[in-house]
Amino acid sequence: MDYRDEAIIRILARHAHLSSRALSKMTGLPISTVHRRIKRLEAAGVIKGYKAMIDFEKTSKPIGALLFVNLAEVIPDKGHIPKKDVINKLRNFDDIEEIIEVQAYSFDLILKARLQSLRRLSALMEELRCIEGIEELASAIIVEETILPPPIVSKKAETK
Repeated sequence: MDYRDEAIIRILARHAHLSSRALSKMTGLPISTVHRRIKRLEAAGVIKGYKAMIDFEKTSKPIGALLFVNLAEVIPDKGHIPKKDVINKLRNFDDIEEIIEVQAYSFDLILKARLQSLRRLSALMEELRCIEGIEELASAIIVEETILPPPIVSKKAETK
């Protein structure tokens, strides 16, 4: 992967809907080259898919929340519950749209959830507290999400 591939990836990460023509203009590469590189990046699994940018306030799930999960080291009479087991249980919740593993001071996972109401958030938190292996749970309401514009592609990347 070279700087041209990196430029295409950085742009698509923020604006997946852009056409090959638009990417061509932004990167200075011919359309056929952009198209060929995207196909190669998809085949290699670098680009796993594309995501629509949604105005969730216009949907049935306008509430966004980040849930901070601290996993238990050891559960009395049960021992250690592997992180992958907890994650597999979390995958079953329709309200959870992302699971992010982190190295942080007081939590191990960040969950991004979309919900109909604050009451549903409260109910979800109670359901999650019942999962074996989850020790502590905290939440933060997402007030606003800002999608940044695509990065400016410069020839400086070429020299790296």
